[in-house]
Amino acid sequence: MRRAAVTKENFILVIIISFFSFYFAAVTYFIFGVEPIPLLESITRNRLLLLSLVLLAVVMFFLVVYNIVRIITDRVRNREGSKFRLRLTLFFLLVTLIPIVPLSFISNNIISKSIDLWFVRDFEGSLRNALEVSKELYSRLAEESLRELEDTCGDCRFEEMRETAFQRIDGIIRIDDSGFIETIQIRDYRVTDMIRELSEKGELPTDSWKRFVSGDAEYLFFRASGTPGPALFLIRKIPDYIQNYTGTISTGLQSYRTLKILREPIKGFVSLFFVVITMPFVLLSFYLSLIISRQVTVPIRELALATQRVAEDDLDHAIQVSAKDELKLLIDSFNRMTHDLKLNKELLKHAERSAAWRDIARRIAHEIKNPLTPIKLSAERLLRQYSRDDSYRGVLSKGIQTIISEVENLTDMVNEFSHFARFPDTKLGKHDIISILEDILHFLRDSHRRIDFRFSHAEDKVYLLVDGTQIRRAILNVIYNSISAIEGDGIISIHCYPSQGLGDEKGKYTIAISDNGVGIEEKIRDRIFEPYFSKNSRGVGLGLAIVEKIVRDNRGRIWFESEPGKTIFYMEFLRV
Repeated sequence: MRRAAVTKENFILVIIISFFSFYFAAVTYFIFGVEPIPLLESITRNRLLLLSLVLLAVVMFFLVVYNIVRIITDRVRNREGSKFRLRLTLFFLLVTLIPIVPLSFISNNIISKSIDLWFVRDFEGSLRNALEVSKELYSRLAEESLRELEDTCGDCRFEEMRETAFQRIDGIIRIDDSGFIETIQIRDYRVTDMIRELSEKGELPTDSWKRFVSGDAEYLFFRASGTPGPALFLIRKIPDYIQNYTGTISTGLQSYRTLKILREPIKGFVSLFFVVITMPFVLLSFYLSLIISRQVTVPIRELALATQRVAEDDLDHAIQVSAKDELKLLIDSFNRMTHDLKLNKELLKHAERSAAWRDIARRIAHEIKNPLTPIKLSAERLLRQYSRDDSYRGVLSKGIQTIISEVENLTDMVNEFSHFARFPDTKLGKHDIISILEDILHFLRDSHRRIDFRFSHAEDKVYLLVDGTQIRRAILNVIYNSISAIEGDGIISIHCYPSQGLGDEKGKYTIAISDNGVGIEEKIRDRIFEPYFSKNSRGVGLGLAIVEKIVRDNRGRIWFESEPGKTIFYMEFLRV
């Protein structure tokens, strides 16, 4: 569950960072795009951007508040690691605010002063004067054109004006008293429609000249005086460069006036923009600090709780928290330590129990062995003295033989006690376990034909650091125990393989002996290695106890798994 929670937080973190990266890339392109945009459209876009930043800040704010409530709740409940997590979170927040807050104030002040500099000089007056100059240019152009045309065409006949004036003008129109329009010469025939529309509206110039706009072009209309007959109108297109200059000045003046009106709102918008664009970064930093602090404090808290559990003698508890780097090393070391403590505790328990039973065995052997010898000697003497009496000899002989037989059985039992109480010294050496197992199975296959013995191993020779004689006896005892658990025909399998596990288990070799017998009942599994405990009424109960002692004396370990119809004993030893 904790591992899943950490994974979920990492997923949320990746989503947030990806969203911020995409969002601010879009914002950068949105504000500093390659195409210039008008002022009003720019303000509208910036307002939309500001609104989106506010929404983002609100979302981040609620995420942060939710996590702050969790931290405060943990602090009130005095949960382990809550103090450290709170301090770490506040530290991250402080580190984030120290550069951001002064930088925001300085940047806002610089931009505000830069905006004020736009209006220090009289740019509006300059633009106004430039616009007046452009208008004066129109007037002079019109007057010069009119004077030139009148000088040129004053003495010309109407039919001769085409060749004379067309080189300097763009159109000649004649309108009689009835309003009929006669086109003498036109460069751009779109002008004809414009003239007809102006004539219908009565907007044609009545005296010298007038300026008209058609589409993206501007024209000067002149009423020529001194020409005979109906009214004569001359048309001249204003050059494009003059139109561009005039349009640029007019647009600049209008934008400047709009900007002047929006001076204070722009400064307020910039200030608010800095605040709003800073908030998501602050909140993101704070949220990241929450996640990072949790990744640090959760393993530490679990480690503290696990330490308390170990102090309460709970050595089965293992820390199941995902961590990285040094924290992962610390948690793995703690889990390995608890595993070793549990193993050492079991070893100590078995050693204490074996020591106690060895002491009992020595006392029992001493108490039983003392009267056995005189009993046996007396029985043999009686048998020799009364061997001549035929009538008494049969009864006495049978009784004496019974006494001798039972004394020998007691002697064997005493020897078992003595052997368990004082085991021979272990002599570790290099022994091929595969060869030992093959010799054992060769003997057992001949003596137990109802059992199917199976042996599997990946390597032909495997050398272990053991006492060969003791290991042979231990394996035989385990196999005999398996044989006794099988009713009728059965299967006993021996499988050898290198041990797999943590670093301490590398370089070890495992022998697994399994049978399809009745299995070991769950209620007696904890006592299976105790001395003098046996599920077989005919057994003494020292076989598996001796096996366990041999395995431990040979620096190995033994354990088993059992279920109805199957039992597996594992023995693990050091490999040379």
